[in-house]
Amino acid sequence: MKKILVVDDNSVSLSLAKSMLSDLYSVYAVLSGEQALQFLEKKECDLILLDLNMSDMSGYETLRAIRDNDATKDVPIIFLTADSDPETEKKCFEMGAYDFIVKPFQKATLRSRVSRTLELLDLKKNLESQIIEKTKEIARISLKSMMMIANTVDKKDPLASKHSTNVAWFAVEIAKRMGWSGDDLYNLQNLALIHDIGNIGVPDSIIRKKGPLTQSEYETLKHHTDYGKSILQDMTVIRKAAEVAQTHHERYDGKGYPNGLSGEDIPIEARIIAIADAFDSMTSDRSFRKKLDKETILHQFEEGKGTQFDPMMTEIAISMIKEDKLEHKDIEIENESDIARESSKLLQKVLSEYTKEVRTEAAKDPLTGLWNRSYTVDYINEYFKDKRHGGCLFMIDMDNFKRINDTYGHIVGDSVIVRLGETLRTVVREDDVICRIGGDEFILFFKGNSSRAFASSKAEEIILTLDKNFSVEGDEGSGHISISIGIALSPVDGNDFNTLYSRADKALYYVKKNGKHNYHFYSDENEISAHKKSSNIDIAYLRRFLREQNNNPGVFQVEYESFKKIYRFLLRTQKRTRQPVLILLITIYSNDGENETPDNEILDRAFPRLKKAVSSTIRSNDIGTTYSSSQYIALLVDSTPANGYIIAERIRKTFEEGEPIDCRLEYDIDEISLDEYILAEEQKDTDDHEE
Repeated sequence: MKKILVVDDNSVSLSLAKSMLSDLYSVYAVLSGEQALQFLEKKECDLILLDLNMSDMSGYETLRAIRDNDATKDVPIIFLTADSDPETEKKCFEMGAYDFIVKPFQKATLRSRVSRTLELLDLKKNLESQIIEKTKEIARISLKSMMMIANTVDKKDPLASKHSTNVAWFAVEIAKRMGWSGDDLYNLQNLALIHDIGNIGVPDSIIRKKGPLTQSEYETLKHHTDYGKSILQDMTVIRKAAEVAQTHHERYDGKGYPNGLSGEDIPIEARIIAIADAFDSMTSDRSFRKKLDKETILHQFEEGKGTQFDPMMTEIAISMIKEDKLEHKDIEIENESDIARESSKLLQKVLSEYTKEVRTEAAKDPLTGLWNRSYTVDYINEYFKDKRHGGCLFMIDMDNFKRINDTYGHIVGDSVIVRLGETLRTVVREDDVICRIGGDEFILFFKGNSSRAFASSKAEEIILTLDKNFSVEGDEGSGHISISIGIALSPVDGNDFNTLYSRADKALYYVKKNGKHNYHFYSDENEISAHKKSSNIDIAYLRRFLREQNNNPGVFQVEYESFKKIYRFLLRTQKRTRQPVLILLITIYSNDGENETPDNEILDRAFPRLKKAVSSTIRSNDIGTTYSSSQYIALLVDSTPANGYIIAERIRKTFEEGEPIDCRLEYDIDEISLDEYILAEEQKDTDDHEE
């Protein structure tokens, strides 16, 4: 059974959390951050529910202490807080929280968030375990693979048939004397084995030439470092593979190639391999000279210390030569017949299939599996190298995505992103491009067709598909989503990614500023007249809106700004109909003193109960809103003062049912007059003028 630690300085919250979770998990409860740290010194847990605002040691401080301890740094944490401010939520996630639950929490919400977090963690652990096993498997075959590649490359020069293995041995011996061990030595060995892989791109006539190279031939030979980088740039199994392949001919004094790096700007592995490379060259027969004797080799290294080579590493090499520590056991590889048969096959696999697979995975968005921005930029720019090609680029953004995260949680938010990606896949053709840029933004690129009719039909298909089939399911209910689309056409709007992206983004911005849930073309000259919503979209959206049932019976609850506008509208209506409208203001007061606001802990429990009491009492044609942290205001339409007092008392009675809360309700009732209508109209004129 999973173990959960709940940390909260409020004993009531602790009891509630424990009662809501104890049938599913082993739940431990402590009253402070200090007690939590003491608990974690003795016991392990799978998840921590941590109150943000505690008196002695805050949730932030407790989290830092947990993360600073190696034994507890990876324990997942969900923050509990009454503060729903977006900045607070942002800070929690920046500090490494897995989720964020606003108090007072409901049982279903708490259990669901905890369950999803633990499931996500189990999935993560399982994936990490698979990755570790896969890494071990790759490590087991990588040496054999690197040996076969190295042997294939070295066979371009029959006199250098063991060059790469010799370099690998000498580089590892130098690194050992520098204090290296374990995985660092193994990675260095593999780097040395493939450091000259770029020689595949150098003509055999140059590599095997007897005698000095011409300047032109030397320039061609120097390109092998860039070839090596290109071949290995997607290699992730061996760290710094591409970087070392490119820089192993740089010189310590900055006079090497290809980039003229100097000193410690050259990767340390490349500096080691440069010495090992030179040593094997000096001790081997080559097409242009015989191997050198010991005295000449020592002289060459003394001359190159601090100029061609790193001085510290050179001293190590000189010591080894003087000590005659040069005998080494060859790395065991396949016999020659096996290599002759297998090496070319493996090399082809590494340079095509394997690197293609790595490059493909690196080009995908990890959440959705769609292409990422980097891949899409390169692909579209390459596509437009043929000036005859056209296409259309869609910028797609989900409307009000932050509200989905705030309402349903980030796990649900991620699932919405995944489902949106899956939905978008259904509208693209096999060779089109679908990309997630990040967050809730996507790119669709339709190749070959840049007509407005085609783009319009695709945009409408996307919007209508979402309207019909896509809903968000979470702890707090369900709801629909909508998207906005900006469209840029090629060649009229541009023939490269950056231009099309910028212009589609501007078209998207226009949609966002003009009602959302629509699409717009950048190339429209008259934006206002051109921005006409498709009648298909309007009708489908209207039908869905009218078809949806009201899931919130009782008072019509709105935000305060909307409440003010409705209030003004009712004043205008009252002027014509003389229909009575009452204002009901309900205030929560503390029992400790006269007309004092309760503390946050009491309000956290009392205000949701007040809203529930209002919702179950007031009619659906009345309007209500939160006025402050302790006050609720409602407009009672077509009600007399006598009816208003009956309603208010009914709300008070409903509120007092259930577990006692240390507070009381007071209410004020007043009838809207025509004088108030005049004042409201004057105030509206003032507001409009200020805007």
